[in-house]
Amino acid sequence: MLIALITFLLVASVCFGLLLLFMRGGRNRDEGETVASQRRRPLIFGRLTPALAGVWPTRTPIRERFTRWLRQAGHYHGQALTEFLALRNMLVLGAALFVAAAIVVITEPGEAAMYMIGVAGLIVVMLLFAMPPLVLESMAAGRGRRIEESLPDAMDMITMCTSAGLPLQHSISKVSEELRTIHPDLSYELRLVGRQTEASSLNTAIQQFAKRMDNPEIHSVAAMVWQAEQQGASVAGAFHTFADQVRLNRRQRAEEGSNKATFKMLFPLVFCLAPAVYLVLLGPAVIQLRDSLRHERAPGGVLSGSPQVVRSMVDETRLTTPPGTPVGAAAPAGQGPANQDFGRQTPQVPGVVVAPAGRGPATPEAPTLVPRTPAGP
Repeated sequence: MLIALITFLLVASVCFGLLLLFMRGGRNRDEGETVASQRRRPLIFGRLTPALAGVWPTRTPIRERFTRWLRQAGHYHGQALTEFLALRNMLVLGAALFVAAAIVVITEPGEAAMYMIGVAGLIVVMLLFAMPPLVLESMAAGRGRRIEESLPDAMDMITMCTSAGLPLQHSISKVSEELRTIHPDLSYELRLVGRQTEASSLNTAIQQFAKRMDNPEIHSVAAMVWQAEQQGASVAGAFHTFADQVRLNRRQRAEEGSNKATFKMLFPLVFCLAPAVYLVLLGPAVIQLRDSLRHERAPGGVLSGSPQVVRSMVDETRLTTPPGTPVGAAAPAGQGPANQDFGRQTPQVPGVVVAPAGRGPATPEAPTLVPRTPAGP
């Protein structure tokens, strides 16, 4: 079982490494070098690449979405979509065949391990099928974010070149060469814009650049260039203003993200830190309450329910209940033990006053002598 798991992890790691190799190999590939060498890059699986790409049918909207992500990630060669689909299908088929072979070789029919390996293999196959599009989308988003962050610097450099009298097309080509080591993603896109400008026009090349990246700021640049070409005006001042506006927007987004961070930290705080705090604060009290209940439920305890304990509680209640109080009523506060024979009344002696508790014995009342009046004649 352990050997099969290790082998499966090795195969999955190799397949994932091939995926990363494909992603990195086609990123920002210089088409000028390909044209100069007059050689076509071989496909990742050779002649089997188209066949592997067609193993799992893909709808047209999904293919268009994959193509857009591949271009945004920097893969502009013609067979990029075919290689991507072939690599994803190869990952799925390899994992499925390996799981089937592991079930046949390692387990016996009807064993529980067979079903466990089958379920685990199904989960892994589903993950391998869904993982490549997610990786491709994240790479496309990351490259677009890097291009957006480097756009203000390129706009400032283009502004300086155009202010010095250099045409816009030559300014873009010059800036693309200067940014090759600092911002390679934007440099590659600007070089591509320069080549498309030589084939058609600068407006068309900028519009294609905005369509590829699908970024609002790049769409604004394309609209600005189109307006400048239509009116015959200079774009130096517009580019400088636009660069400042882009920096301001980036600063505002950073402030917005910092404000959202406080609210986002609430959920990790509640679900991760609060349970530990409650455990430290309430843990000793819960342990003490558990020990008290265990002690009282033991033989002789209050909650044990033994006859001796019940009888002692009844006797204690009788001793603390004053005379004349109904059974079950509590004794008033501040009074001492009551008479046990509370059903019997104390006899009343004429001429004797019973002294309250805590005072001395009562004295008998002295008789009052009334003088007799003599009768008349």
